[in-house]
This record gives sequence, C-alpha cells and structure tokens, in this order.
Amino acid sequence: MMKLAQLITILAYALIAWWYVAPWLRRRPLAQALTALLWVHVFRYTVLYLYVAQHEGYPISTAAAEELVIGDLAGAVLAMASIVALRFNWRIGLTLCWLVVAESALDFLGATYLRLSEPARADATGVWWVVFVYFGPLILVSLPLMVWQLYTREKEYPFAAP
Repeated sequence: MMKLAQLITILAYALIAWWYVAPWLRRRPLAQALTALLWVHVFRYTVLYLYVAQHEGYPISTAAAEELVIGDLAGAVLAMASIVALRFNWRIGLTLCWLVVAESALDFLGATYLRLSEPARADATGVWWVVFVYFGPLILVSLPLMVWQLYTREKEYPFAAP
C-alpha cells in the first residue's frame, strides 16, 4: 500500500510542479528559484525520526538506519550551505546546488539498494509513513526542477562563466 501511495503522491507533485511551480520558477531570478527548491531539502533532517521509529518497532537494521541518516543529513547541510551561498551571491553557490543534486541522487540510489537488500518488512506506520509517502516524493520531484533551473539558467547567476 505504501508504494501505491508514494506513486500517487509523486504523480500529484509532478502535476503541481508542471502546472504551478515551473511557471513560478521561470518568473524568479535564478538564485530565488533555486532557494525555493532547496528549502525542501533543508528539512531532510526529519530522517532522525528513524531512530525513534526503530525503537518503536520499525524493522530496519542499525547499519541501514545510519546510512540513511548520514545521507539525508549531508543533503540537509549542503542545501543550507547552498541557500547561504546563493543569498550572498557567492561563486560557490551553483556548485553547491549541483552537489545537492548529486548527493540526493546518490542518497536515493543508496536508499533504494538498502530497501531491496534488507529483509522484507511491513509498510511503515505513523509518522514514518507520512515521511515516506509525502516528504520523500517531494524531495524526488524537486531534483529535476533543480537540474532544469541549473542547466537552463546557469548564465543568469552572478559570477557564472560567460
């Protein structure tokens, strides 16, 4: 059931992104557009709840939990650093944004691998279900939007290469 819920959420977010978010991003300066997308990633620290869920009976190994937590915390820190760099028009701003994209993609692949390699378990419940069904897909849908902004509008950023 959780996978179906995730799929429905991804489709809903994709429609929202296509109809509302993408047009809004086009009308914003690049730094503002990227910052709006990065704020979603800052809250990836919610993965810390995994330790609580683990104690509440969510069946995940400690090694898998640590890998997920480290990946998401790294994404959150990179997102916050990117926002600060964009806010102050620092040269490293776009590089940090690309690092957020790369780290998030690797984190997603690692999480998928962990999900497949760990023993089968029941769907998550409670807060963890909400994180999986609503927050995870939001992160996933934000990535192509970030790549689109970075790839098509890079020259608009202060200090970008001519």
